[in-house]
Formats: sequence, structure tokens, C-alpha cells
Amino acid sequence: MPLSRVQIHALIAIAAAQLWLGLLWFFYWGHGIERGVILAVVLAGLIALRFVKGPTTGTGPVPAPRWLIYVAGAAVVLNIILMVVSTTHSWRTGHIPMDEGETSWRAARILDQGHDPYGAGALVDFAAFRTRLATRQTAGIGPTIPAADIDPALQRYDQHLDTRLRRKLLPAPGHATGVTSRETSVLGYKYGPLLLLATALLVPLGVPALVLLLNGMASFGLYATMWAILRRVSRGDMVLALAALIALLLDRHITRNYINRSATDVWSLLFGALGVLAFLSRKPVASAAALAVAVGCKILPGLAFFPILLRYRSTSLILVFAAILFGIYLPWLLWDARGIVSNVFLWPFLMTKDSSSWQFFVPAAVAMGSRLLALAAMAIVWLRYLTGRESRLFWTLAMSNVLLLLGSGFLRNGYVPWASLWIVAAIVEAYAEQEPDHQRTSILARGDIATS
Repeated sequence: MPLSRVQIHALIAIAAAQLWLGLLWFFYWGHGIERGVILAVVLAGLIALRFVKGPTTGTGPVPAPRWLIYVAGAAVVLNIILMVVSTTHSWRTGHIPMDEGETSWRAARILDQGHDPYGAGALVDFAAFRTRLATRQTAGIGPTIPAADIDPALQRYDQHLDTRLRRKLLPAPGHATGVTSRETSVLGYKYGPLLLLATALLVPLGVPALVLLLNGMASFGLYATMWAILRRVSRGDMVLALAALIALLLDRHITRNYINRSATDVWSLLFGALGVLAFLSRKPVASAAALAVAVGCKILPGLAFFPILLRYRSTSLILVFAAILFGIYLPWLLWDARGIVSNVFLWPFLMTKDSSSWQFFVPAAVAMGSRLLALAAMAIVWLRYLTGRESRLFWTLAMSNVLLLLGSGFLRNGYVPWASLWIVAAIVEAYAEQEPDHQRTSILARGDIATS
């Protein structure tokens, strides 16, 4: 069966979006302005997409042509090969590519020794150690070893986690002030406790490559969850659903950062997507639990999913979310509240802008104004959805996450899937068969929560 005109338009839109976002690979460090322009064009494209409407009548489920199934199968096999090759190379070299996986492994080993990787004085984040070195030296708590020996000392510390060497690299302040207390508390683990605990289970095996294997498994979990979502949003049009899945399977921002390397965002995205799937399935408690776990893996993008729960207008559901999240973080708050608050909750505000973002190249006042504008726009987008004036969930997710990235002072390629997952879903949502207005039901009905 030949593809319909609507299906062809949808496939062109998906390919165009993915290829355009692919430009971010060619404009990275030092190209923050170009990256900002790329995202601004994406934002304009999403606004135009909102005016696209699929057919209101159809012939029911549309099967995918065999060739499209073969392409999807080949893409799955390619991802499996990438995971095997990356994990095998890591196993042979003992090296974890990317600092996010390295810090997870380092933090898990510190925890295995009985120390708090979030606590004051913890030395986990080597990148933050280097970028904030001058600040610590000015505060009088710089390393007590020569500058030329710092990098070799960090390598030795990473191998043995020697406490005496750590004290030379990060000496305790003789007289704690606001600055010294802060600077000795922000070099710990930056991601959520659930990811730390999952990695800690692997430490006794002594194989760093298992971090990559774990990331690969999370990536395939994300693919499976997105497939379930795409099948729903496509309303039985398997051409749209399968084409969108292929786009995600071939998305280099996903395969490079989450499978070839060790970016931790995949865990938060996985449970965020599971929360979205539970929301579509009208399982509010499951949705609240999954979204709490997403935040328990990583604050952002986890918190970007939270507004979905407000659609239910249920205080009890928010309490379920808060209770699970509190349970995840409570042990660490009791262990060292300042440490985990500084490293996990305050760190996004302490990070300095870098050249991957357009904000690095503009005055501070302009950057701050743009952040406030982005937050206001995100609030408006979500408010429209929560009040029922906007019916498209995935368009809302795509818009809010693009705005989040545009308002950020740092735009790593590992963050791009925060938006790209939902951009693809939003295109399927726009071109799929639409329900007539008089048949459209709302999940706002309070009875949904009681009967789900």
C-alpha cells in the first residue's frame, strides 16, 4: 500500500527535525550563538506545527509496509552492536567514556568504602574541581601540592581513593566561612541517589564497563517505552509510529551520549517517559511514582515532567509524588543535608555558563532576562495545557523542553534528547488521525483517578 500524502508530510517533518538538530554536532564548543539559533528555529517550527491538523476521519489501523519494518529491525540491531562494541572497549581499557559515568563509578566506590559521596569534603566531580580551582585558591583552600602535580594526583586518587591524597587536593578550611564551606561542599556527586545505588551494586564486581552496559539497557528501556507511547499517539497508524521510532533509534544524540558514552540523563528520561505512558493509560499513582523516580535519578530533566501531574488536579497525587521523592532523598539529607543540597539541588544555579550556550556570549543581564522569559513562556505553555485550552500533550512537552534548553547557560549534546524525544512524538501527534471535537474526552475528569 503506497503512503498517503499525510504520512509523507509527517515523514518529511520527522526527517527535517532530526537532521536540523543534527547540526548541533557540527556547532558545539565555542558555537553557542549558532546553537541558540538552531534551537530558535526548532521553536519556530514547533509553533508552526501547532497549526497542522491530521485527518478527522480514517479507515482505522494502518499497517506499516514491510520495508519500514526491516529498517526498524536494522536500526535496533545497529544499537545493539553499538552497545556491545562500546561496552567491550570499556572492558578492555578499564576506561569509562565521559565524565558522567566516571563520576557515577567514583561515587559508588566512595559509598562502598562507607563515605558519603555527597558530603562536605567529598571529591567526586573532577570537572567542577578544575573549573572552581581558582575560587578555592582565592579562599585559601587550594591544593597543597604544586600546580603541575594536580592532574597526576587526581589520576592517582581516582585509582585508590586515598583519603590522605584527597586532603592534599581538597584541604579542609581552618576557619569555615560561607565561601569555604560552599566550595568544600560542591565537589561531590551531582546526580540522584537511585543512580548512585544502582551503580554501587556493580562495584563488588570491579568492572567499570558495567556502567556502560547499564546505560545501554536503560537506553533500550527508553526505546521500548517510547514505542508504546508512539503506538498510542499515532492512533493505529503504524507508518507514523514506526517512522518515529526509527528516528529515535538513529538519533545520534541518544546513541552517542547514552550508548557509546555514559551520559546519565537517559535514566531520568526513561522514568519520565514511563510516567507519561502511565498518564496516557490513566494510571495516576503509577505516573506519580515514575516521575518521582525520574527526579530521584536526576533533578533535570526529571522535574520537567512534574507539571503533568497537575492535570489531575489532585492534592493526594502530589502527596504521593512528594512522599516517594522524600523517601529517596531522606537518608542522604540525614547523613549530610548541606552536601546533597549543594551538589544536587543548588548545583544548577552554581554552574558557570559555558561556550555551548549562546548565553556565554552575551551580558549577564541579557542572559538573566532570557532565563526569566523562558520560564514565563514555559509556565504559559503548561498553563494552557493544564486548563484544557491546549489539547496536545507532546507538543506541550516539546515546547517546554526547547524553552528549557534555550534558557540554559550550558547546552551539552546529551541534553538534546530532553526535547528531541518529544519533538518526534509531537509530529506524530499533529499528523495522526484526530478525534472530532464532540467525541474528545478529557483526562481532567475526577473520576479517572478513582477508577484507574
